[in-house]
Amino acid sequence: MGLMKKLSLYIFLVLMFSLFTSHSFAAKKHKIYKRLPCSFNGVKVGPSARLHDGVKGGRCCPTCSAYTKKRGTSMEMRRGTPIVAIADMKLIEIKDHSAEQKSKKIATSLGKKHGKDNYQSKNIMKPYDDIQMFFIDKKGNVILYYHLKETNLVKGFNKGDCKIPKEYQWGKRPNLPRDCGGYSKELIKNNFWVKKGQVIGLSGQTGKTKGGKHISLGIAIPPDEGFGNYLIEMTKDLNLLEDIDWFVPQILFEADFNKVCPSPSCALIGRHFIYELVRYPWTFTGNRMRYTAPQRHFKWENLPTDSDAYLFPVMSKKYLKKIGYYK
Repeated sequence: MGLMKKLSLYIFLVLMFSLFTSHSFAAKKHKIYKRLPCSFNGVKVGPSARLHDGVKGGRCCPTCSAYTKKRGTSMEMRRGTPIVAIADMKLIEIKDHSAEQKSKKIATSLGKKHGKDNYQSKNIMKPYDDIQMFFIDKKGNVILYYHLKETNLVKGFNKGDCKIPKEYQWGKRPNLPRDCGGYSKELIKNNFWVKKGQVIGLSGQTGKTKGGKHISLGIAIPPDEGFGNYLIEMTKDLNLLEDIDWFVPQILFEADFNKVCPSPSCALIGRHFIYELVRYPWTFTGNRMRYTAPQRHFKWENLPTDSDAYLFPVMSKKYLKKIGYYK
């Protein structure tokens, strides 16, 4: 081989090696994004949260049309994908609304009773995964995840007496932690806080149509800073092992309401609104706060740090191996 050919080959190999190594290091590098990317770690961002912003499809799915009261943006991925906490945040409520299927006309409207095997076979979503989790973060925002199939925060969902019904809302209330083996030891030990980047469940599916394999992620923001600070103050000592009906009156009457929440928004609603948050977070966040499309607002990061950016809700396999999730 001539000298020039050898030199050309050498230069080519050096360039290829440089390209490969620079790409490898770039993948490890921490980065903050001004907006959530429309695709990351195998996730495709789908129809937007619409309840308050009125966005039908959103930046990442402009031809999509979300239903009017949609609280979270859909994030499409393989069913069973590990889902992580996007921030350090405290659990407020977790329920399992899952069923083997959800008919277009739900069973309650048809007068059927739980336990009978005569459900619809057309116009259904099957499987129908819908574990819902509400958290409050250190900003006073409420973070909502739904359409998960499993969670490691509760021991017994979809087991024993907590097996999901054949039909959605088939004469049965959602499965609750207290009836399904309770919360995990780690969650109780950490006073119901989860850390940014911690695995909190597995993604689910709602039918076999395009986009059915997904979770929805919603972020509800308070009307002003005072309102958010009050939510933080009133939930910091919340213990989900205690009876909420006992806990809430304590915080209502022991706290100096006007000092803790001088916000006009608090005065307008009154001190009892904190009861709504811990008892009925779905209704509370829809009526008292504003769901905004996560992909349109907030800063996001690809690796967990102490920054105020939210973390991607799905991380790479390399990251999951590093934290010990995968052996």
